[in-house]
Amino acid sequence: MNIALATLHANRSAQAVPLAAACLAAALPEGLRRKTRLVDLYPDQDQEAMVRALLAANPQLVAFSLYVWNREALLALARRLRRERPALRLVAGGPEATTDPAGVLRDGDLDAVIRGEGEASFRELVEALEQGPLRVAPAGVTLNTPEGPVAGPERAPAEDLDALASPWLSGVLTPPAGGGVLWEVSRGCPFACDFCFDARGSRGVRHIGEKRLVAELKLFARARVGQVWVLDSTFNFPPERGKNLLRLLARHAPQVHFHLEAKADFLDRETARLLADTPCSVQIGLQSARPEVLRNIHRNLDLAAFGRRLQQLGAEGVTFGLDLIYGLPGDDHQGFRHSLNTALGFAPNHLDMFALAVLPGTPLHRDRERFGIVAEEQPPYRVLGSASCPPADLERSRSLAAAADLFYNVGRAVAFFPALLKATGTQPAEFLEGFAEWALGPGGVESSRFLDALPWKPAAVLALQEGYVTERLRRAGREELVPAALDLMRYHFHYAETLLGPETLPLKGKTPRGQQLWNTPLRTAGSLRLVPFNYEILEMVELGDIDLAELAAMFRPVGSMVLFVRRGDQVFCESLVEDFARLLGGCQKKRAPKEIFGASLSSREGAEIVEFAVAEGFLVRG
Repeated sequence: MNIALATLHANRSAQAVPLAAACLAAALPEGLRRKTRLVDLYPDQDQEAMVRALLAANPQLVAFSLYVWNREALLALARRLRRERPALRLVAGGPEATTDPAGVLRDGDLDAVIRGEGEASFRELVEALEQGPLRVAPAGVTLNTPEGPVAGPERAPAEDLDALASPWLSGVLTPPAGGGVLWEVSRGCPFACDFCFDARGSRGVRHIGEKRLVAELKLFARARVGQVWVLDSTFNFPPERGKNLLRLLARHAPQVHFHLEAKADFLDRETARLLADTPCSVQIGLQSARPEVLRNIHRNLDLAAFGRRLQQLGAEGVTFGLDLIYGLPGDDHQGFRHSLNTALGFAPNHLDMFALAVLPGTPLHRDRERFGIVAEEQPPYRVLGSASCPPADLERSRSLAAAADLFYNVGRAVAFFPALLKATGTQPAEFLEGFAEWALGPGGVESSRFLDALPWKPAAVLALQEGYVTERLRRAGREELVPAALDLMRYHFHYAETLLGPETLPLKGKTPRGQQLWNTPLRTAGSLRLVPFNYEILEMVELGDIDLAELAAMFRPVGSMVLFVRRGDQVFCESLVEDFARLLGGCQKKRAPKEIFGASLSSREGAEIVEFAVAEGFLVRG
């Protein structure tokens, strides 16, 4: 039997890894595994392209992984396949199939759905289908019959995860050099937050054993994987387990960057130091800064202790982000503003903000009437209003979250945000609400575009930041601070872009003599950045925590031209002397040095400068 396992990803990114489908394929017997194909689908494909991709291997069975972001599209795709290939067997699994098996069967015209963890159920289903028509539903499977859905008995989750085949070690998935990997290290959650689906059916956590983890880490390291997203909702619980995991990462894959999720309650100084020794970022769920709101979803918060633990991360230089949810039961827009102010006061490197999703199968969905919650009945199940937060306030929170996403996250504002707040005399929420008002007004951004940060590029956000900050300072009567503010934002933008961009490497082999190059048309390497500033920018950044008013009083805007280049994982910034800046600037359009300098510089002096620039890889021929 030829099998196609379809994954419709949320977007094209390094995280678009069909891990769930690969786990199903790895669980099949070797003969069936060889006949199984993983098919990656993306939102930018039309349905026709998806159909062609799925039917390319002439499958007899197509299986879909259903999540809140792809349920509607995949079930529509299933109906299309049913019309074109009536004999094709269609199966679905995933959270949406587990929660609503009858609705998924109906809406997709499917043959069966798998409830819960799928490896054992999918294998049993496929092996039974090879023998002929099914008369009895296997455990964990609901069949579509003329009489209606027929559910097989419940199947308990696998107790021993090491008994399951690894999708990586089995070769079903190949770790991509420089790319991303989703890495499962456990299943389940020890906590029971009312809005979350992770702990459904089990309050415990099942861990994958160290032997398999080490083998997978070594595989990722050999493949030179760039990033690994660790699939564990609380990697540091219990704390000693988290520390052991970090030691494994450092020992077996020290060059790989890891993304981890942690609970602040279990962070301590030793964990912070281990994180600092590991190339990683850590995401921490705050959700709300109001303890009375968190109690409604069975979470607790000691804000002072939370802050102390984040300070430990900051002191060790650990990159961390925070999560916030707006629309929580008992919360309102002012509460979200307070939470945003609190979260940004901790200076996270990233802030993820979500509207509450009232997921079927969670305690919050069961108790929604108690809080007067109205939510979408179809994915993504977003809250539409509640007794404490009417729809109009939810829209205000959504706009504020979008403003923070654009200005702070995409705009990489963590390093300069405090200086802008101090210069404008505002709190984060007030400043960002002003940004939203300006962007949607004088900034000329359409509302739909403003609310979706995903397509935005940092350069486009920088232009908005510059326009808004200039206007905000002028309205505050602080126009003299505008040049320093613009310099600060531009410096951090170009530093980050250089760090993420290509290297500028020295010329290999013998460098041509400068006299030969003097009459040769040259151009600047595409990897370097040549950026003008109002101030001597390197003096500014050496100050550390910048106060724009103090800076404007201390320095004169004498201007500087700064070269940004990357070598390895380091960014070098050099303030250029006049002749060198003139040479590099002139070669941005391919020109000979003699043409650039004319008689203002002797050929002997100019040749020395040109020879150095070519040797360093700043200028290239051709």
